[in-house]
Amino acid sequence: MLFGLAGLIIGLKQYSLGEVNSHINNYIIFKTSFKHLLEHKNLYLEYPKEYFDLFLYGAIFPILIAPLAVLPTIIGVSLWSIINSLFLLYAIYQLPVSEKNKAIISWIVLNCSITAMLNTQFHNISAAMIILSYTQLKKKNEFAATAFMVLGTMIKLYGIVGLAFFFFSENKVKYIAYSILWAFIFFITPMFFVGIDYTLQCYADWYNVLAHKNDLNIDLLNTRTDVCVMGFFRRILNDGSLSNLYFIIPGVLILGSSYLKIRAFKNPVFQMRLLASVLLFVILASTGSESPTMVIGFVGVAIWYILSKKTTFDTFLLWFALIITSFSPTDIFPKFIRNEYINRYALMVIPLLFVWLKLHWEILLKTESLEQETLD
Repeated sequence: MLFGLAGLIIGLKQYSLGEVNSHINNYIIFKTSFKHLLEHKNLYLEYPKEYFDLFLYGAIFPILIAPLAVLPTIIGVSLWSIINSLFLLYAIYQLPVSEKNKAIISWIVLNCSITAMLNTQFHNISAAMIILSYTQLKKKNEFAATAFMVLGTMIKLYGIVGLAFFFFSENKVKYIAYSILWAFIFFITPMFFVGIDYTLQCYADWYNVLAHKNDLNIDLLNTRTDVCVMGFFRRILNDGSLSNLYFIIPGVLILGSSYLKIRAFKNPVFQMRLLASVLLFVILASTGSESPTMVIGFVGVAIWYILSKKTTFDTFLLWFALIITSFSPTDIFPKFIRNEYINRYALMVIPLLFVWLKLHWEILLKTESLEQETLD
């Protein structure tokens, strides 16, 4: 109820500030993408007379947003916020933990969820799709699990981390077959609306704009994006040429080392920790990370915390993340500190990095047997 009400209030509030404003610009981009698709325009060019920034989503997205795009903006943006809010809440309540812990996760994530909705972003749904690609697999529903994984990938690439749960499938042949099937279905779906040639051109244009956007993200003068581990070091060292690979390769090795715990694959605590890890990794390793994106990683923080021993250090890390990552973009945080330190040096990502490292310490180095742990 609270999540749905928050979505409605935020949608109406942002619309009340005017259609042509930064507050609902992302929704206008989404809405206009459907019109551009039908007109066979390049989805990924700048259209300053309609909105600022760039459309960065796959060709399937304008079709999915179509039911909202044809509605008056006030209704569409309100429904968009409600869907984002409730879909994330639904995904959280599919997790295999107690009702109490589901509620705790929801409360921990709420402020980051609101930040994403205030920017009319897609990130709540991104987080939900990653979660559901695990929870559906937990229910032995490879059909649905792979649908969420593939669709999330073909909308905004982040969904690809759902492949991390492949080894949890009890029917890997079915998992692979359904993944191929869904990839084919979602790949060709736009062709039924706008033809083969234009759809293929969309995919080529999408690749080009993502490469271009990555270059824009790592510009040291842009303090809005590149809120990731690489961005932190680029800004601290004042070196815009610092390669992502110096950080992504060690990160992948740390994440990949979890799979050495083969005997723990069926253990729900191990699975949930890996879910938390990949949610965090999406933020830590993406140059596109910004304050509205943090909701994806913050779900990982919340899952980690309810599984932790809740030591003094664990609680400190949670509050560190809440203050620096969750609340620093809000008006309750001093604007000078936010602009001159938090944003300037991408400090929002640091608590998430500490939680991620602590999480992998728990997976790999804790003294008790991981295989014997159970969820409450």
